[in-house]
Amino acid sequence: MDTLEKMPDYTEIMRVKNTLKVAETLAKAGGVANFSEIELNSGVRGNLLTHHLSRLQALHIVEREGRGTYRLRYKTPLCFLFDEKTPTAYFGLLGRRSGRKEPETATALRLLGKERVESKLVYVVTSPEALAEWKELRLPYQWILCYEEEIVDTDAIREKVRPQMESLLRSYSLIMDCTSSTKPATIAYYQLAETYLIPLIYVYEEKHQLRWLISKADIAKRLGV
Repeated sequence: MDTLEKMPDYTEIMRVKNTLKVAETLAKAGGVANFSEIELNSGVRGNLLTHHLSRLQALHIVEREGRGTYRLRYKTPLCFLFDEKTPTAYFGLLGRRSGRKEPETATALRLLGKERVESKLVYVVTSPEALAEWKELRLPYQWILCYEEEIVDTDAIREKVRPQMESLLRSYSLIMDCTSSTKPATIAYYQLAETYLIPLIYVYEEKHQLRWLISKADIAKRLGV
């Protein structure tokens, strides 16, 4: 698939110290900086910096934007690791009501808030049937609807959500939540989070506890930082 062929290859940046240093510098700048700013803040200079920026472009991690300006293709995971000012977006699931008074999404957002993680945008994947059961709560979320044959198909869910997820990755530190909905949906979210190095949470509703299935420390270890 074309998307997978052009996936950022984060495993390669940890193999060369200066490549990682340049990527980290871009992340600390909020994901975009010009050549002179990167040179000043990374300590990697001149032709050597040009080489590592070219390498990052070949790895589909960095894109050139105009004359002398470079941008991280996706702000997640690097801005999640290195830049606390980058706004956060939440990408979750919502299942059937089954007697719940509060949507699992609302529980997750509240628990994230206790960890000082506030989401500027909230996208939720659900089925029309589940959404109908929560309609009176006027939930302030952006919805992605998966129909009956999709919500039980891991591949279908993954391909349905990928375009919006990739769009969010370009501008936000994205957090995924695989708590709710169907088992295929949970698997699809885990696969996407593993592939794109996206932090992933799961909420134990009964105990009101949040667990990071893929944490900042996990991602840092994968990148060797």
